[in-house]
Amino acid sequence: MSMHNEEGGRALNTKSLRIATLVVLFINLALIGLVELFTFEIEQGKEISGNGNPALILWFIELPAYLLLLIGIGLIVHRERYLERRKDIWIPLMILVFLAVSILLQVDKAQRGYDQLDGLIEEYGWLNPYTNTIYINFYSFLSGILFMLFIQSVITVIRTRQKGKRT
Repeated sequence: MSMHNEEGGRALNTKSLRIATLVVLFINLALIGLVELFTFEIEQGKEISGNGNPALILWFIELPAYLLLLIGIGLIVHRERYLERRKDIWIPLMILVFLAVSILLQVDKAQRGYDQLDGLIEEYGWLNPYTNTIYINFYSFLSGILFMLFIQSVITVIRTRQKGKRT
């Protein structure tokens, strides 16, 4: 009976973890949207007043929320053993391909952003009211999640192969 309660407690904890992670996911998506909303668009002949970078404030909320999301996803994947169901190398390779595509899309977005701003905002530096979405966007969001899943999948493959050699 003690074992049943322990499993029930773990299932409840996993359910709570899933709900919390889902809430943090929606918070992250909302923050990415807000960063997009509060990042200034460059307009020819028009400059900002220099009153600061309102989206930068959101960075201090988004980055910890993003780390919480990655931890939540990592714990769920580990507890539920999603990556252990397939013991071959295909899962890490598929995740690696998706990761490469998301990184290429992120680099392309950043390059297009810098090309658009080339020569217009040198006095502001790399982090300014016009470049927030180069750093915080859907592609960087997806890349971090895929990178974490790739690392977890590689560790899972290594562990299952080591267990197979021992038996």
